[in-house]
Amino acid sequence: MCYRFYRNCCFLLPHSLLPSAFFFLCSLCVVEARPEIAVKLVAAVNAVLRDHDGTLLEVPAPVEPQEPLAEPGQICLQAGQGATAVVGGSAGADAAARAGLALLLAEPAPENRHLSSALELYPHLDVLARACAALCEAKDWQNAVVLHEGSARVAPRLAPDIDALALRARQLPPPHDDNALRNLLLVLKKLGAINFIVWCDAECSVRVLDAAQRVGLLADRHSYVLTALDLHTLPLADYSYGGANITGLRIFNAESSKVSKAMGAWREEYVKQLGETGNEEEIANIVDNPPTAVLLTYDAATIVAKAMKYLDLPTDEPGSCEHGAASSHADTLLNYLRSEKWEGVSGPLVWEAGGERHEVLLQVTELERGGRLAPVASWAPHTGLAWLPRALTPSPPGGLMTNRTFAILIAMNKPYIMKKQSSDRLFGNDRYEGFCIELIDRLSKLLHFNYTFVEQMNGAYGVRNKTTNQWNGMMRRLMDDPDIQFAVTDLTITAEREEAVDFTTPFMNLGISILFRKPQQPEPALLAFLLPFSNGVWLCLGLAYLGTSLVLYVVGRLCPDEWQNPYPCVEEPPALENQFTLANALWFNLGAVLQQGSEIAPVAYGTRAVASCWWIFALVITSSYTANLATLLATKSSTELIKNVRDLAENDQGITYGAKAGGSTYTFFELSENELYQKMFQKMKEQEMPKSNEAGIQKVMTDKYAFFAESTTIEYTVERNCEVTSVGDLLDSKGYGIAMKKNSEYRQSLNLALLNLQEAGVLREMKYRWWKEMHGGGACQPSNDYESEELSLDNFMGLFLVLVVGCALGVVVSCCDLACSAWRHPRDPERSFLGSFWSELRFVFRFEQSVKPVRGPLSPAASPHASASASTPSARSGRSADGDEGAGGEAGPRRPRTASLRSGRASARRSSMHAASLRLARHATTPTPR
Repeated sequence: MCYRFYRNCCFLLPHSLLPSAFFFLCSLCVVEARPEIAVKLVAAVNAVLRDHDGTLLEVPAPVEPQEPLAEPGQICLQAGQGATAVVGGSAGADAAARAGLALLLAEPAPENRHLSSALELYPHLDVLARACAALCEAKDWQNAVVLHEGSARVAPRLAPDIDALALRARQLPPPHDDNALRNLLLVLKKLGAINFIVWCDAECSVRVLDAAQRVGLLADRHSYVLTALDLHTLPLADYSYGGANITGLRIFNAESSKVSKAMGAWREEYVKQLGETGNEEEIANIVDNPPTAVLLTYDAATIVAKAMKYLDLPTDEPGSCEHGAASSHADTLLNYLRSEKWEGVSGPLVWEAGGERHEVLLQVTELERGGRLAPVASWAPHTGLAWLPRALTPSPPGGLMTNRTFAILIAMNKPYIMKKQSSDRLFGNDRYEGFCIELIDRLSKLLHFNYTFVEQMNGAYGVRNKTTNQWNGMMRRLMDDPDIQFAVTDLTITAEREEAVDFTTPFMNLGISILFRKPQQPEPALLAFLLPFSNGVWLCLGLAYLGTSLVLYVVGRLCPDEWQNPYPCVEEPPALENQFTLANALWFNLGAVLQQGSEIAPVAYGTRAVASCWWIFALVITSSYTANLATLLATKSSTELIKNVRDLAENDQGITYGAKAGGSTYTFFELSENELYQKMFQKMKEQEMPKSNEAGIQKVMTDKYAFFAESTTIEYTVERNCEVTSVGDLLDSKGYGIAMKKNSEYRQSLNLALLNLQEAGVLREMKYRWWKEMHGGGACQPSNDYESEELSLDNFMGLFLVLVVGCALGVVVSCCDLACSAWRHPRDPERSFLGSFWSELRFVFRFEQSVKPVRGPLSPAASPHASASASTPSARSGRSADGDEGAGGEAGPRRPRTASLRSGRASARRSSMHAASLRLARHATTPTPR
């Protein structure tokens, strides 16, 4: 019966590993894109088959690559040959359901698909999210950054309580874009992010760690939680020395006897598959770090074999994808697997009703020095997080350095070794202060030894002569002077120096960076107030303004309510006027945009609808403009000459560069095999290098010069000298250590003491104090409070220009209007245009006259009697009568047309006012009824 089961089963691999090659055998099959992984999985299946006396698989043969329907097609093919169960990915779920096969998923199930006929072998995403959230809570994280691939749906699951953990989700760039990944991490670094959750596969997680190391995010204050279950299969040694806390998850206990037994059986089958081509070292590494897919495949084969043996199902008609016919045994097998609790090498196998694996025992690991992921805790859905007892760091061996006095060689360099500033006269060790001085003091208290500082007067650290092979400086004195046991300063650990002396473990990690002059701030743009919007937006706003004004003009003419009586005193006017002329419509919309309003108010519903929409539009546009303008006026952009080492090497602005003569940075360029660095070193040899870091910094400030130095030195300088800045990423990675004589017996004691200081956070606190606080630290911190920054007159020159141009334009337009009025309506028809215009212009500048006559000359020479007679009603009526008579008779003089029009307007105005007066008088004399 067991033989029939194995004859009718097909084992498929996840669709994520498909489909460049497809391997199968009629009785059993394995689907895998990469042949080397297919061999490993065949070995896992054969390890189970051998225990159950089943027919073993052979190395499968490939089929057509890049075929997306390969997995569903083979599922249907195996169903037709009598298969009952299949282990594979979600890509074949539809085919398995149609053929009635029991599907066991060996990859993460997609979030947007509900697979009711499948069982998940891989932990569900909700389970991983709960485990990750428990770790964040245990680490007391207040905020973190989630780096994810695809969607950020997992973020709410990681932080169910937003008050306890604030998350910032960022999507990772494509795998091939390393520059974009580094830029993303640099932005997060500037934002102060120190806690990271990396939600992607193992290869992606290692890529993130590599980029984080390059941008300086793997220091001892940074923490990472990596959710990839295959992280242990990749080399991590390069990321274990920076001091960052890196936590991972694993689905099995590497020290479990079940895992050891399963991998032992797998090893035998794998060696048989490879034959003489097997690499013993590679096989041993796989056995020590089993891939998750291998163990899940082993568990899947085991539980299906046990279930088929227990059920002892009879032979039935095979399923068919074409006809949708399913084997009657598929549901029986699936229900039995779901109802039982199985114990596998990957932990307990228990499923929910929907097929999710929920009782998963996850092992929490932390990265140790050397690249090993050591177990530190375990997590289960019901019990939560349980920490394992930690082995205490062994104390330094006692007695070796106790009560002994050592001479320690030092060299001056800020902030490591400095002369103490004091008004009192100092002697001995009290003369010095600095990071290294405090470090030695803390080590002496921990190891109970005494010390005396000996200063290297010339400050030379030591280089080896290529001809004589002899050292100089501190290195030479440490090697030759029997009274000197240690040397400490910013002494870089190099392979060349390790040949001559011994070093402790690094007490500070760093790299080479570029010190350059801080870029000058550009002058504010003349039309800076136009910066909040692009040219296209300004153009569209102008078109919207003109278009809406035309619409308001047309709608105003369409609405009857907008045609109103221009003379309220006239009850039955001969004509109606519309307030929404084209000029008034433009003025109304302009007032809304500038938030000033106007005397015009829409009356009809149509005009009010158009005006309301324009007000909403103007409100949003004006608010957006105001918000962006405040930021843009306060933010100062800069123009950088160089951004990285390649820009410096290929610059055409005449920028030279160099490093400290004989230092480790100079040696780095000298010994580098990188083509770019070799090219730069050839140029550096042609120049005289600075003798010290201070000389290099001074040259940066005075000349067009870039100085290569250790990143720690540059950080210290940038904190105090606001004229320089750090440029680009780190060129390498190295560390500072305490030097001692070759094969010194004190090395182990100092190493353990340094590890104790590092784990307790003492070294981090010391660096922060000496770099950021002591001796003027923090003087050049950038200010983000733009509200407190003053704005100079240059920021508003454009506005003043607009004001002056607007005023000048108003004067010109008013003069043109005055000239037009003098041309069309002259006060004296006999007078020339220039004379009329000059008369109007002179009246404008007679500021003592505040009343302008409606008709006649602006400076009348009439007598008082004439003025009085002209003001009487009889005179006015007489003039009116004469005018009428003159207009109607032939003998009367003919007045000009402009004068008659003006007289007609005046008569109409007088008649309307006279009629209104009569109506008021009539109402006043009418007796009130009692």
